[in-house]
Amino acid sequence: MPGWVLGIVGVALLAALALAIWIRTRPPAPWLPPSGAPSFSKCDYQGELAAWCAQVAVPEDPSKPAGRTISLRLTVVPATAKPARGALFYLEGGPGGAASASAIRVNQLFAKVGRTRDLVMVDQRGAGGSSALSCPDRHVRAADAAAVTAYLRSCFAGLRRDPRLYTTGVAADDLDAVRRTLGYGRIDVYGGSYGATLAQAFLRRHPASVRTVVLDGGSLPDVRIYERTAANAQRALDGQLARCAAAPACRRAFPHVRRELDALLARAPRRVTIPQGSFLLGPDEVAWTIAALSSTADGAALIPFTVDTAAHGDYRPLARAFSDDVGAELDARARLVMVWEILCSEPWAALDPAATARDARGSYLAHAALARARLFRRACAVVPRGRVPAGSGSVVGSRAPVLLLAGGEDPLDPAANLRGWRRAYPDGTLVVVPAEGHGTIESPCVQSIVARFVARGSATGLDAACAAHVSPPPFLTG
Repeated sequence: MPGWVLGIVGVALLAALALAIWIRTRPPAPWLPPSGAPSFSKCDYQGELAAWCAQVAVPEDPSKPAGRTISLRLTVVPATAKPARGALFYLEGGPGGAASASAIRVNQLFAKVGRTRDLVMVDQRGAGGSSALSCPDRHVRAADAAAVTAYLRSCFAGLRRDPRLYTTGVAADDLDAVRRTLGYGRIDVYGGSYGATLAQAFLRRHPASVRTVVLDGGSLPDVRIYERTAANAQRALDGQLARCAAAPACRRAFPHVRRELDALLARAPRRVTIPQGSFLLGPDEVAWTIAALSSTADGAALIPFTVDTAAHGDYRPLARAFSDDVGAELDARARLVMVWEILCSEPWAALDPAATARDARGSYLAHAALARARLFRRACAVVPRGRVPAGSGSVVGSRAPVLLLAGGEDPLDPAANLRGWRRAYPDGTLVVVPAEGHGTIESPCVQSIVARFVARGSATGLDAACAAHVSPPPFLTG
C-alpha cells in the first residue's frame, strides 16, 4: 500500500479515536423534564448523588398571578429507566423542612420507585431554597413564653413580605404549579409527618393531579394532633416499656424504669454540663426528651438505660439526648415565619390549653404539654392569621389510591389519629408496623410495600405481610 494511503488511513483512525474519546468524556446533556422547561443544572450532593436542580417562579399570592413572584427550589433525581413512567413528589416533614436537603436519603429510600419514576423534591415556600423567610438569629429560650412572644412580635413587625401567604394550602397550590411547569400528568405523592398534612391538602385542592398518595406517620386533617400529644406519648411509652419488660435482658437491667421516671419528673431542676453545653433539666425538659426518644425505634431502645442512669445520678445521657433532639433555644426551623403561620393558623395545629389538659390526664407529658399549649396561645396572638382555605379542618373523601402507614408506637401521629380513614379513602389501605415510631419508611419492608403500591397504582390486594415481622432494635442495657 502506498505510503500516502497509509498516512490517510492513520489520520482517519486517529480522528475516529479522538471522536470516540470526546463522545465518552463530554459532559452529559442537561436533564429535561417532560415539558422541556425550565433549565436544570447539575447539583452535587456531597459526592454521593448527582441530581438536577432548578428554580421555578410562582406568584407569592396565587390570587394575583400578575403580582410579585417568589422562587421555589427543585431537585430531581431522574428515573433510571428512560423514559420515566411519571414522577413521585416527596414532601418533607416539619413544617419547615427542606425537601431538597434530603435528596441523598430520598434517593436511597425510594430506590425501587426511582427505577421507573423521577424523584422530585420541592422546598416548601418560605423554607430551604424557596424564598426562605426567617426571623433574626437570636438566643431565645424555647420554653420562655414571654421571650418567644416578644421575639415574634418584633420579627413580624419588620417583615417586608406578607406572612399570611406561607401556609399549607398555598404551598399545595405551588406543588401543582410545579407539576404543570415540569409537564407531568398525574403524580405519585409521598408525605411523611407534616408532609402527610401537605399531601392531603394537595389531594383535596388538586384531585385530578394525583395518581397515588402515601401518608406516612400522618393524621387525618380533622385531628388536632398537638392537643393529643400527651395521651399519644403515654400510649407509645407504655408499649415501649412493655417490650422492655418482656425482654429478659432489659427486664433484669431495668426492673423499675416506670417508677424511676416518675421520680425524675418529681425532682427539682438539675444543671448538667456536657461537651455540647450546659443545660438546666427540669421535669418538662426530662419529659420532652423522653417523648423525643420515643419517636423512633432506635431512640426508644435507649429510654430504659437513659432513665435508669439519671435516676442513679448520672444525667449525662439524658442531657445529650436533650441537646440532640429537643434543645433549649429556638433553632433555625423555629425561626421560620412559615412555621409560625402554619402552627398558629391551621385547625389541625390548634392548641387549646383546656382541651390539652383534659386529654393529657395521666400522661407523663401532661405538665409539659399544657405549658406548651399556654405558650402557643400567648405567642400566636402576635402572629397574623394565615390564609387557610375554608373547611381545612375537615375530612374530604377521595377515591384516589391512598396507602396509610403508621408506626405501632408512634407518639405523635399514631393509628388512632387515622380513625375514619375508610370513609375518607375507601380505595386506600392502612398498614401498621408494630414497634415502629414516627415514620416507617426507613424499614426495607416498608420501602418494598411503597414501591409495589406505586407500581400497581392501587391498594387493592397490596402485599404488606412483611410489616408484621419488622423487628425493633434491642434495648441498650449497659
